[in-house]
Amino acid sequence: MKRFSPKISAPQIAASAAVGVLILASCGSSEPAATSATEAAITSAQAATVAKRAATETKTATATTSSSGRCSDFATQADAQRAANTRDADGDGVYCESLPCPCLKNGATKPTETAAPSNPEAGCEKPSGIQQIGFSARKYPNIRRHFLDAVRHGWPTILVVDRRGTDARRDRLLPHYPTRAGYDRDEYPPAMGRGRGSEGLTRGSNPVGWLASVKLVPSGENRSHGSVMGIKLRRFCSGTRFSYSFY
Repeated sequence: MKRFSPKISAPQIAASAAVGVLILASCGSSEPAATSATEAAITSAQAATVAKRAATETKTATATTSSSGRCSDFATQADAQRAANTRDADGDGVYCESLPCPCLKNGATKPTETAAPSNPEAGCEKPSGIQQIGFSARKYPNIRRHFLDAVRHGWPTILVVDRRGTDARRDRLLPHYPTRAGYDRDEYPPAMGRGRGSEGLTRGSNPVGWLASVKLVPSGENRSHGSVMGIKLRRFCSGTRFSYSFY
């Protein structure tokens, strides 16, 4: 004989249990039929409330389980929006709004062009001294290791902000280096910090132009570091000298 195992959801179980209570309570009762009908209506309403609550808790638990990522895993808000695996703090469907642009609106497939200012140099400053850009050695151990190794091999410690041509320098350099799952290709000097040798870049071994030292580092660490560096350099104009420091 085959066994029959019906699939019953949590809301259905809650509703059935409530109805069972009603039936047991009504057996042997001497109350008038009108009173029993009223109690039945009240109990049905309670069962519906219990079922609705169970469905809400199940939905919340599922959403919490699927939100396992961290904003620090992504370099830009657009990357976080495509992954959609972090917590959406204000419930507007847009993830990691604190990350820098390019941005991606909920449901969009391409980054918005108006999210970032048309002129990234607008309102910037260009101090005369060398700006120390600090990073946590505990949070970025592989970035620090790469920086020290690159300096030992002659790459400069003093860099110069140069936003123009950043993507072109990176695109020309990185295809020469293989990728690995879970890792990014970290550049030192970074693409935004090389290319302006005539404006104060300390010369080492080929520090000017598109060349740089490249090492594989964990993706989350590299993207978080890039995001922090972008934020710390955002207020400085091209031509500003800066250097890495770790604390």
